[in-house]
Amino acid sequence: MTNPTEIERQLSREANLFAARGSAAHHDRTRTYIVADFEYGYDRDRHNGYGVAEGKDAEEKIRWPFHRVAAASWCVMRFKRGSDIPEIQGPIVLSANDHSEKEMVSVFFDALDQEPGAVLVTWGGEHKDLAVLRRTAGELDLIMPGQLRELSPVSDRRIDLCGAVSIRAESVHLPEYAAACSIPAKPSPSKTIGELVEKGMWGDVEEQVLADVMTTAIIMLRHLKSHGLIRCAIPACSLALANAATSANPESEFLRRTFKPWAQLKDSTANYTCPIYRAA
Repeated sequence: MTNPTEIERQLSREANLFAARGSAAHHDRTRTYIVADFEYGYDRDRHNGYGVAEGKDAEEKIRWPFHRVAAASWCVMRFKRGSDIPEIQGPIVLSANDHSEKEMVSVFFDALDQEPGAVLVTWGGEHKDLAVLRRTAGELDLIMPGQLRELSPVSDRRIDLCGAVSIRAESVHLPEYAAACSIPAKPSPSKTIGELVEKGMWGDVEEQVLADVMTTAIIMLRHLKSHGLIRCAIPACSLALANAATSANPESEFLRRTFKPWAQLKDSTANYTCPIYRAA
């Protein structure tokens, strides 16, 4: 049975969305984007049970239905008409170090609900993240925000940058694309994240998910501007993002030693194409 509190929240969500969509002036004045990323652990016990039940026909690879949210991060960026720099909230970073999967997903859903007109931005989200979130909502009795309830992979309420930048070209990994564009990326190799989660190395996991949000946000800025959807100076916006992120996450070595110095360099040499800057 659905929790009455969830029903009340759902009604509030619908009212907010109606108000946001009904105000043409709002859309003309402000564009809001929420950039998000997630890291996962494997539910090996349930996958083993599935393997026993299916025998030799079982899928050996632990695929997304058995992935559990182990860390989440997101950042809100508002572009107001007449302003060259967006308003930035976050990034927020949560992990299984001190939050349950339900708590992390609930807080993320609430963030989307508070911005019903916002566009959710991911890298590859349509291929796994959104599927996991929908499964989690169903399993844990949560009501999804509107951005996730629209099922079309080309919904105007979401942007999957992995698909948006490649279209019919071969899809590429986030650090691969970032390296080609001289954007700072993951402090740890992509394939090590599962091991970090299983070893409970939550500081490293949190750095990884935070870094993915920052990298995705820079790609988003370039993508939106090149499509005429926002007007801003990318180097200045990048530095504003770095400053906001460092303020929200002052302990992050990735931000202090890699991302912020890179953004400062880009801002001070706006017409200079610099190499990827990584901490030693």
